[in-house]
Amino acid sequence: MRRFRGVGALTWAFLVQSWRSKPALFWNLVLPLLFLIGLSYVFGGGETERVTWIVPGILTINLLSASVFGLALHMVSLRERGMYRRLRATPATSSTVVTAHVVTAMANMMVSVALQLALARALFGVTFWGDSPALMAASALAALALLPLGLLVGGGARDMKSAPMISNLVFFPMMFLSGAAMPLFLMPDWIRTLALALPSTYVVDLLQAVALRGAGFGWPAFPTVMLVLTVLVGMPLAAAAFRWESEGPIERRRVAVAVVCLAALYGAALLRGEALESSRPPPTEPLPSEAPLPSAGVPDSGSSDRTVLFGATILDGLGGRIERGRVTIEGGRIVEVAAGGVGTEGGTDMGGAFIVPGLIDSHVHLGGSAGGAASSAEFSAARLRRDLQVYLAWGVTSFVSMTDDPDDLRSLREAVGRGTMRAPRPFFSGPGLTAPRGHPSVYFAAVPGLAGRITRQIDSPEGAVAAVRELGAGGVDLIKFYLDAGRIGESLPVLTESAAAAGMDAARAMSLATTAHVDSDLHARLAIRLGVRGIEHVPPDLSAETIAELAERGVTLTPTLAASEGLARAIRGEAVTDSDVRRWVDPRVVVSLTSPGSWVTRVGASAEAVAYYTRRHERTLEAIRRAVAGGVPILAGSDAGNPGAFHGLGLLRELELLVDAAGMTPAEALISATGAAARRLGSTDVGRIAPGAFADLVVLDGDPSVDIRALRRVRAVYFRGERLDRETILTSAPGDWMPRAGVDRR
Repeated sequence: MRRFRGVGALTWAFLVQSWRSKPALFWNLVLPLLFLIGLSYVFGGGETERVTWIVPGILTINLLSASVFGLALHMVSLRERGMYRRLRATPATSSTVVTAHVVTAMANMMVSVALQLALARALFGVTFWGDSPALMAASALAALALLPLGLLVGGGARDMKSAPMISNLVFFPMMFLSGAAMPLFLMPDWIRTLALALPSTYVVDLLQAVALRGAGFGWPAFPTVMLVLTVLVGMPLAAAAFRWESEGPIERRRVAVAVVCLAALYGAALLRGEALESSRPPPTEPLPSEAPLPSAGVPDSGSSDRTVLFGATILDGLGGRIERGRVTIEGGRIVEVAAGGVGTEGGTDMGGAFIVPGLIDSHVHLGGSAGGAASSAEFSAARLRRDLQVYLAWGVTSFVSMTDDPDDLRSLREAVGRGTMRAPRPFFSGPGLTAPRGHPSVYFAAVPGLAGRITRQIDSPEGAVAAVRELGAGGVDLIKFYLDAGRIGESLPVLTESAAAAGMDAARAMSLATTAHVDSDLHARLAIRLGVRGIEHVPPDLSAETIAELAERGVTLTPTLAASEGLARAIRGEAVTDSDVRRWVDPRVVVSLTSPGSWVTRVGASAEAVAYYTRRHERTLEAIRRAVAGGVPILAGSDAGNPGAFHGLGLLRELELLVDAAGMTPAEALISATGAAARRLGSTDVGRIAPGAFADLVVLDGDPSVDIRALRRVRAVYFRGERLDRETILTSAPGDWMPRAGVDRR
């Protein structure tokens, strides 16, 4: 123990020095609190929920700062002032000095953590799922694991000129690449992999496990082991790099050994490639692990039992109507549709009800939350999985996902087909074709790699052909082209006519449907002239000539009125009053629309923007009325995922607007979300009640061909021939599908 003689006295001396020094108090205790307050308002908007999610990252940043700046610079300062020289004459050992530094740093860091947690609770009402002792213990392990970095910098830096530079070289990569500053799940795959080589990554993961996932003292094994090994390997090796004199030679061999050992430890972790929880989107609510998964089966087999529904009025999705009809289901498909059948033995009497095909939302963005992007929880896997259940609960059994991650949609399609995920049948376009830095790719630049995943930025006809062939080989159901010059006050580059023409020709050659997102009558006319088969959104300046061409050529128009209305209302700051939305949609999504941190709220602060979006919606309604009157084929698509256009319920609002504001009859609107939508997809499996079609059915307590709001009076939903339990659909585990990354892919 002679090596550690005098540790207590020296530790006390260091502590007294740090407590009496105003600069030390500022850097050790005050600055972390200011940092917490600042980031909580900048990134959390001062809201309890959002601040809660960022506190583990703030704690990590402050612990890292205390180590590589606080400890390291203190060591270099003492060495430059000759304090170590005097201690060496006492005589004190290097082990004594290093241990005293570590204990002093740990004491100050734990006081700082306690103050930060207390301030987060007092100012922002933050409470954590994990208990306070567990969080303090996790912070202590995190501090011990980061202190070897400070010891290495303090031992390796020659003077106070070089020390800050070295500290910065360590601090900023650790902060930005670990998930402390930006959630790791928003990073591209290569950064998530690289992050495994950084100790701060495991600190974030451990603190999130305790603070956000309720781990208590049941810490996740892999990050805990990594941090413990970092302490056991790094502390003695880093201490061995201690220097008494600034002018003395650096113990290069010892420093090299320390670096090599730590690099070997983290290199092994990198090769192992463990998927940390912090690299996955955070859940909006815990899912019951004990709930049974849907039964597995052969693709789209559904229930093998024979089911007969009789006594209801059947609206077949194609314009046909059968009074007191019966539907016979077997193997997940419809095998018979006929009149009669009252009292059928073994059947289910649906007397007084109306049966319609499962609805199809022809335009959604599954990655978008429908909120104001005020919280990372809006883009979590749990939010996506909940929204999929909301679709089914309201009878939307299929959707067309536009500009979402194709890997996610392919895997979802496979899971639904296998019967291992309870979700609507996904059809999808995959990445949309746009100009370099055109709409919408320019809006995704803040998230590395996102634009490349969900758009193809085309600068030549050859590039367009290659993109279409790539997407077609990847199993997309249609190709989407962007012809949009941007939002108010913008002038974004637009896909060239030659590139769009080449892409559409390539799609026709592969028998792929095409559609174009347009912002103006000019771009709609261009798309029609190039042979597009569908137009997404209603240009406010839609001309009579374009309406005539759409009708003559049979080009479909998907108005997305629910999104236009939702955005206009959100920009004006109007509260969501729809009781169905408030019951079924994730509350965090609804709240975020009016949150101070919402981009919608920021835009709505401009009177000019409010007037622009309000007038644009009014002009959109005027244009769609003229289009409906002109005989344009209409498809119902909600554009769900945009502000105020809610997943599942957005389609019901779209249909109500098509009737109330656009002039369609309820029967026509119903077909726009069933038979007509399926026809655009080239499918006879969905959107109809006919032999051979999937047994996706909605049983209603009202006639939607007379009153479109009857679609909200759901008695039952059958999917794959099985009746869903709407009462437990949000609380039972839906299945095994998880998205690769839950980020806004609008």
